[in-house]
Amino acid sequence: MKAKVLRYRFDGNAIIAPYMDLEPYAENVFISLVKKNESGNESADCFYVVCKISNVYFTCGEYPRYILDKEIAREEAETYCRNWIAKTLKNAESGNCVTQLDIRVFEELGLDPVPLMQAREAYTKKLEQKRLEMKMEEEEKRRQKETEWQQLLDDNKRKFLAGEKITAEIFLEITKRDGFDIHIRTKGTFNRSVITIDKETNMNFRLYKGRRIPDFTGCDKAVRNYLAFLSGK
Repeated sequence: MKAKVLRYRFDGNAIIAPYMDLEPYAENVFISLVKKNESGNESADCFYVVCKISNVYFTCGEYPRYILDKEIAREEAETYCRNWIAKTLKNAESGNCVTQLDIRVFEELGLDPVPLMQAREAYTKKLEQKRLEMKMEEEEKRRQKETEWQQLLDDNKRKFLAGEKITAEIFLEITKRDGFDIHIRTKGTFNRSVITIDKETNMNFRLYKGRRIPDFTGCDKAVRNYLAFLSGK
């Protein structure tokens, strides 16, 4: 049989009411093919489950054939549709989600949609408030992380200027923050070969098997020039 069925458009942004081929499934419940399985597996074909209340048909989910073939699924679908109006009103009273489709079905049934519309507006506001709170929490975490990072750089800079060794990675981050430019090849040497370094250019470095000891002239120069840069500030 064919019937006009309320459902969401495929983009989920609007409600449409196309005529659909319906197959009886349970009392006042029908199914309609959404998409056949690309591999030809009929048990994986996807179907709309369609409820009928009075003369109003509307979708209430999508399921594969192997789920719908279970007897318990038929019983649950029948119970769901039989209790749909009461359950929807209870959802509205409890502050749970009320969909646009719920409201449209109430309108088509000649029922008062205002309680549902009010519930949907309140639920939407609650979600927006929660979204804003989560955004603020994430921003606070970001600020805290940045504060901790800057504190780490400050602590290591003090250690470096006091003559202690710091990691090459942190040294590069400190100079970058201070606006001191280091040649890209020198940065490469720091990243590949230097483990720790102090302001006297004493360093621990990586020695790769089968390779010569790297030329650290650029690294030495970078440290001396950075110290001079700080002195000139």
